[in-house]
Amino acid sequence: SNYAEPRIREQLAHVRERALAATRRLDLHAKAETAWQHAFEPVQLSDNPSVWLQLTPQNVAFAGVRASSSVLSGSLELSGSAQTLVGQQPLMVAPTPLPPLGNAVNDPGSFDVILPVHVGYDVLKDKITQAIALLPPVAGLSVRNVDVYPSSGKLVVGLQIAKGADSDANAGQWVYLTGALQVDAEGHAVRLAGLDVVTNDEAFSALVEPIVAQLQNKTSVDYGVAYQNLLNAANQRLTRQLKDGFRMEGHLDSAKLEQVYLPADGITIALHASGQLKIIKGI
Repeated sequence: SNYAEPRIREQLAHVRERALAATRRLDLHAKAETAWQHAFEPVQLSDNPSVWLQLTPQNVAFAGVRASSSVLSGSLELSGSAQTLVGQQPLMVAPTPLPPLGNAVNDPGSFDVILPVHVGYDVLKDKITQAIALLPPVAGLSVRNVDVYPSSGKLVVGLQIAKGADSDANAGQWVYLTGALQVDAEGHAVRLAGLDVVTNDEAFSALVEPIVAQLQNKTSVDYGVAYQNLLNAANQRLTRQLKDGFRMEGHLDSAKLEQVYLPADGITIALHASGQLKIIKGI
């Protein structure tokens, strides 16, 4: 204690002084500020459809230091909003100044974003046409044409029904069905549900009912390939090089159904995807 401890304290003071000097040379505040600026840049997640991710960081918190035998690493958690945009590249949100550091966080890098899967009404129309072609004749009637479009938040299916013996392509009466879409999130499929016949002709409605029942049971659109392609494209784009020696590393692990929309150009299935996203600076 008389000889060793004074020397140990002396050496520790030298180590502490050198460590503080090295830390000051790292200029971590400037690196954190650069990472903060990069986080505002839009990221294209997919080409077809064109899907963009716009992050808007609002807070920053120190997420702790971790050490191995050769590497000392520190993390900052940038938290804020993530917006998914479909179409043209959005204008970059003007970066705000780096805010003061918040409290420590336990699990930096968790990330959630909405991914939209698009299914055109023409795809659903083809599925309905195929299902009708497999049906046996109903009371000598045949379906000459099919139309699908949205109206007031519901799906409308128009069927041009004529007598099978009538050779006139324009012959027949249009009958309209209204209903909703049921999404099988696990099976990655969407199907018709709750179809009702809209007509004042009760006798004709009774004739059409067998067709309606078959459409509800047999019409299904598999969006699994589109879902997987979108998830793969997003994961490829989320891992990329940035400027100033920074890189982004991201991966979406899973996605669950958020909501179904019926805009004019097709069915949009909004999926809530979760994973990890980090902006890294190697020193």
